Amino acid sequence: MLIKTIVITICCGVMCLILHDCNILANSQKRIVVPTTVENAFNTKYSRNIPRSWELHYYGYKANFIENGIKYEAEFLANGQWVETERIVSEKEFPEVVLQKIKEKYPGFIVTKYEIEITPKGVFFEVDITNGEIEDELYFDEKGNLATDLYED
Repeated sequence: MLIKTIVITICCGVMCLILHDCNILANSQKRIVVPTTVENAFNTKYSRNIPRSWELHYYGYKANFIENGIKYEAEFLANGQWVETERIVSEKEFPEVVLQKIKEKYPGFIVTKYEIEITPKGVFFEVDITNGEIEDELYFDEKGNLATDLYED
């Protein structure tokens, strides 16, 4: 009787896990419905590219695409207004003034990610930094001044 109870309990547990995983898979495969205004805005700005995927964010939509072998993310408000396009880069692509500011203001921190963000207000430089205990994200303008990223996801 004890073995039968154990087998039934294990089977029920396995079934619950399978159903849970199926639900997660079904939810992850739901297609995001992108408004026509956003699709049109993307097509106008990046007519030679097709988004590989779209993501929904609290402020709007993000299109992931590749141009000349480089991965980009273009972000739009729900009304189709373009807000930024970003890509991950290496340290070599950052202005020396920005790198110097990071070293001065955050000694002991290392940069774990470099991004260039092109916005209607200009080009900005974003980094993720850590010292092993603290992690932070910094956003600089071209002159090395700290700025605010309004559309951080």
